[in-house]
Amino acid sequence: MIDITLTVLGQAIELRCAPEEERRLRDLGAALEARLAAFGGDSEGVRRLALTAISLMDEAQAARAALVRAQGEVERLTDIVVDARLAAGSEPIDADRGRVGSLRVAHGSA
Repeated sequence: MIDITLTVLGQAIELRCAPEEERRLRDLGAALEARLAAFGGDSEGVRRLALTAISLMDEAQAARAALVRAQGEVERLTDIVVDARLAAGSEPIDADRGRVGSLRVAHGSA
């Protein structure tokens, strides 16, 4: 573990991390400082910090929602592929394994 110092709102923040995490943490600290700068006008930084946190939470929730939509689309497309294989007369699918696993069985890789 190594000790690093990030500066946020003019204050030094000491962190302990693995060496391979240092660059990522420094990048995140710089990104946070840049976001905080966008919400100027608060000499103590509390309001800027709160607005930045809300902004980041909003982005995280939007990313999670996009991931859920993408997972649903992958499942829908998988169903289409399985249905097409069934219609083409491929081997029967073991219903207990689920559709994705069934594709692996049909291709001989399960």
